[in-house]
Amino acid sequence: MFGKRYFAIRERLAEVVLGVGQLARECGGEILDPVTDGSFLKDLRKPFLFVVCGEVNAGKSALINALFGKQICEVDALPKTKQLHWYRYGEKVASMEKRPMLVQELRPLGFLRDFEVIDTPGSNASIEGALEEVERFLPVADLLLFVFPVGNPWCADTWQLVARLPEEQLGKVGFVLQQSELRNEEDLKVILGHMKTLGEQKTGRIPEIFPVSAKLAMEAKANNPPLSHMLRKSGLTTLNEFISSKVSHDPDRRKILQEVSNSAQEVLKKIEARIEERSDTLDSDQRFLAELEDEVNLRREGQAILLLERLSGMGDVFFRQGQIATRDLGRRMSIPRSLISLFQQEKLPSQIEGELIIAVKEAVEKQAEADGVELVKNCRNHWKTVEPRIRENLGISPPDFEQEKESLAGTRKRFMRRLGRSAKQAVAQLKIRGTIDLKIDSRRTVLRGYTTLFLILYTIAGVLGGFGIATWPWVFMVMATGFLGVAAIYSKVSRKALCRDFMEEFKDLRHTFADSLESDYKDGVREFYLEYGGLFEIVRRRIADQKLLLEPRKERWNDLFLERKAVDQEL
Repeated sequence: MFGKRYFAIRERLAEVVLGVGQLARECGGEILDPVTDGSFLKDLRKPFLFVVCGEVNAGKSALINALFGKQICEVDALPKTKQLHWYRYGEKVASMEKRPMLVQELRPLGFLRDFEVIDTPGSNASIEGALEEVERFLPVADLLLFVFPVGNPWCADTWQLVARLPEEQLGKVGFVLQQSELRNEEDLKVILGHMKTLGEQKTGRIPEIFPVSAKLAMEAKANNPPLSHMLRKSGLTTLNEFISSKVSHDPDRRKILQEVSNSAQEVLKKIEARIEERSDTLDSDQRFLAELEDEVNLRREGQAILLLERLSGMGDVFFRQGQIATRDLGRRMSIPRSLISLFQQEKLPSQIEGELIIAVKEAVEKQAEADGVELVKNCRNHWKTVEPRIRENLGISPPDFEQEKESLAGTRKRFMRRLGRSAKQAVAQLKIRGTIDLKIDSRRTVLRGYTTLFLILYTIAGVLGGFGIATWPWVFMVMATGFLGVAAIYSKVSRKALCRDFMEEFKDLRHTFADSLESDYKDGVREFYLEYGGLFEIVRRRIADQKLLLEPRKERWNDLFLERKAVDQEL
């Protein structure tokens, strides 16, 4: 079809402007203009209008059929065209009279989307109103084809119509010498020479005239594929090239293309400014998020600075439980219990250690719970300063801390349980039971020796008394009682010494115990602030969503910019 290059450029530009319009709507509909909002398609895709004029039976209808390779106009030896027939695209075949001398013919033919054709009555038909109707279309026609029959190319009516054309319309004129198959080459040269002379007289310029045989052209196009040699012989190929040139270089149409391209460029500039503005806003949002995260990190680091004090407090908890365990140990090492324990398995060290582990675990968990409450309080106070800044900087509503603090409550419980487990392991690793075992075993050995001597002497006294010996039983009884007294004194003294040593050991171990909790305490605090940082997810999500939108828009803008540049170069 005619003007392939023009239509290729037009379609490329249409795709660019549609893309620009879509991108503009995504970036903000207020930056659209009438060209890029879609209405440009009406002018950009307005069909080319061909008006075909000539005398009766000049072969105008046959020429139209040959040009488009379709039998769209009725052809007969007798004149059939008594009105102007305007061939346009329609979904169904239809014919309707628009005015007394104008009939609109609708045909479901694809090429009529781009090319509309007006077939006129013969210029010499003397049909009232026909000439006036033709002259109404001449100013808006994209191409005027004047068809002359080879048998009589001197028709005065047609040449008079040509002579009345204004200067600006002469560039849209094409002259066709139809039915060329009826003359030989020599005759055609003579006829063409006379026509050029006459054309120069009527228009002031030497016209280009195309001898064409519509009959041969239709016969060539009846084949699939068309017979190229017959097309060249018909002269239609040269005429097609002329029409394609007129279509591709039509100044009015190219002006529309350029205007649309310029409008697209203006909108692209606005889109670029909007994208840069959005990019700057994103950078600002990221800086704001970084500021919030820095604040959280500073608070976490501040908590780490207080860690030594906190851990010292945990050491104090351990020492207080040690004092309680020491008092309990002293109570359980009273003289009667100590003597009774000599005759049964010693379970005191394992009992003391087990009770100490449970007591320390509970005390540490209680302290950790208090620390967790304070952490929640600190986060709440910080969030109060964050909420208004999120609204001001991002224009969004931040989550309600009181509704979201359930997650912090769960973290607080995990923090408490984590330190409880750590305390339990720490006490077990201190091996307090082993220290107690050694000292109690040593004490039991001494007490067992005194008790054994007491029992031996007491037994000897009984045996001697049984034999009736008067003095020696009393001597052995006094000695036995003496050893029992010594055992009682040793039990009391050793109990105090053992408890004192036990307490000193707790003093020495309090820092070791606190240090063993350091890693879990840090991890617990870190997890707590990580959970608190989750409240900023709305900011992170907003930034991520905007990035997901912005990057593809940048790429699309760049593609559209380059494509529009390429179209401009084509223009």
